[in-house]
Amino acid sequence: MTGRDPRSRTQETEAPPLPAATPRGPHVTSIHPPYYAVWYGRLMSLDSPSAGRPETDVDVMIVGAGPTGLALAVDLVRRGVEVALIEEAPALPRESRGKGLQPRTMEVLEDLGVVDAILAHGEARQDISLYCDGRRVARLPAGLARSRSDLPYPNIVMIPQWCTTAVLADRLRELGAVVRFGTRLESFTVDNQAVRAVSTSPDGGRVEVTARFLVGCDGGHSLVRRILGLEFAGTSDEARCYLLGDVTVPGWEPEVGGAVRSHAWFGVDGSFLGLAGLPGAAQWQIGASVPVDDAVEPTLGSLQRLWDERTGHHEVRLAAATWLSNFRVNVRMVDTYRRGPVLLAGDAAHVHPPTGGQGMNTGIQDAYNLGWKLAACLDGHDDALLDSYQAERLPVARRALKQSTDILDVVTNRNPLVRFAVHRLLLPMLSRPALNRLLTARVSQIDIGYRDGPLAEGRSVGGRVRAGDRAPDAHLVDATGRPLRLFDLLRGPHWTLLLVGEAAAQHLDVEVLPDDVHAVMIADPQPTSFPGRVVGDRGRSFRRSYRARPGTAVLIRPDGYVRRCMTAPRADAVTASLGVDRAAGPDETRRPGGGRFRHTMRGVPR
Repeated sequence: MTGRDPRSRTQETEAPPLPAATPRGPHVTSIHPPYYAVWYGRLMSLDSPSAGRPETDVDVMIVGAGPTGLALAVDLVRRGVEVALIEEAPALPRESRGKGLQPRTMEVLEDLGVVDAILAHGEARQDISLYCDGRRVARLPAGLARSRSDLPYPNIVMIPQWCTTAVLADRLRELGAVVRFGTRLESFTVDNQAVRAVSTSPDGGRVEVTARFLVGCDGGHSLVRRILGLEFAGTSDEARCYLLGDVTVPGWEPEVGGAVRSHAWFGVDGSFLGLAGLPGAAQWQIGASVPVDDAVEPTLGSLQRLWDERTGHHEVRLAAATWLSNFRVNVRMVDTYRRGPVLLAGDAAHVHPPTGGQGMNTGIQDAYNLGWKLAACLDGHDDALLDSYQAERLPVARRALKQSTDILDVVTNRNPLVRFAVHRLLLPMLSRPALNRLLTARVSQIDIGYRDGPLAEGRSVGGRVRAGDRAPDAHLVDATGRPLRLFDLLRGPHWTLLLVGEAAAQHLDVEVLPDDVHAVMIADPQPTSFPGRVVGDRGRSFRRSYRARPGTAVLIRPDGYVRRCMTAPRADAVTASLGVDRAAGPDETRRPGGGRFRHTMRGVPR
């Protein structure tokens, strides 16, 4: 790998490359292999100083390189934060697992700079067939909603999880960050608000890392959570066991006519078997419920038997399984996401059934909520800002747990009356476009907001959007007449102050705003006296989305949620809304976009 330290004894593992991207719309880019390389960018040497390897400073250590850990690493690295991301596995796993990205997650991925690659390898259009007692009761064309000015990604994008992680890992490499596979966390302690972690390297060596923060993104069996001693409260349903796998189905095409095909068979006994096409992979993800008294191992033969019993297609022989697994339904979550400088995100903090496509999406959005707050604390904000992470995200996880469990309870209910209502009434009604759109909107996560959170500041000053809400997109036009989107202005690690008309800036001295606040005036016709950027409202799109009164200022957080709505604010009021004092001490130096904390990483003698 270019730029690699020849002294590093890093384990490097070959992995299947991503399939060539098939153009699927206007957002197309390539993925640059090798996405599976063990180290990206700056190399962190792990030998002791006596062996000639240098010490290395770390701001944030992330444990677990799944979608949550990778998204967090990307967000932090683009802010100038030095990150050490470790992963016990030898390479990125090629498993489909979470295979759908919700509309809100697509907006997050756009800001992180990977949405083009996701759209190039994923597919929004779906053709879904539902069967009850062996006969088809509904055929659902999905993913046909058109983009709106306030919602650029209205559909779920189907893409296997391994492809999502590959795209994020490739983005991390482009940013020049650090990723390390084959490294297992062994223990950590907290001392003076710093974390000292001990891990095992691929060659069996022990490595000590001292970091300002440690984030556990290490899944449902999280070691970070166990070391913290946090209870993973909830239930494990021993009566609900499932087999999963990625297989080929000879004679069945996962994609036809530009749409991903899916099939689901529901039995009168409450059994279920689902088959979901994986875009660009010539494979299907198969999932089947297993009877409680049937000790079925995750093998291709076991899936073939369930296929024969439930689909009626005995002539079809499943083949070429690249991943097989089983699981029982767990519904669990912690009651705290943070203990000092150690935090949890994703499945390490909450697990639930895969129904509704909430798990991976909730984890990525955990990371997006946490990233800017960690960077702010490294840049001098009081660590109390991190308390808002739990306050905002724990209710979201609780909602996801309930939503996914409710869906599973309905589709697998064994009560004869409930089954009759589901099979004969609910499933056939899903063919109706209006109901289909309603259900898609319910799981899209676009409506997630933090109005009741500690960062939703100030009273409403009128308009549709309030503090704590997601900031909708809008169509705008710049001073030259060039079309642009509001999301173009929000993209990046900064805050955005939207000024609605000249009246909003009458008391504002733009020159004294902090550098990480970008002030933009939306005015028609465009004035010439405002010293900042001025854009126009194209087709009254902003007015429809926000309905903000002239003179209103909308302060938008780096993660795209509204912090505060104000009327004709002064610069000191805007600055006060960013957080507490950020001044560095007399002997401390702040680096651009990052923290002012320095700790070392040293080899520990075995």
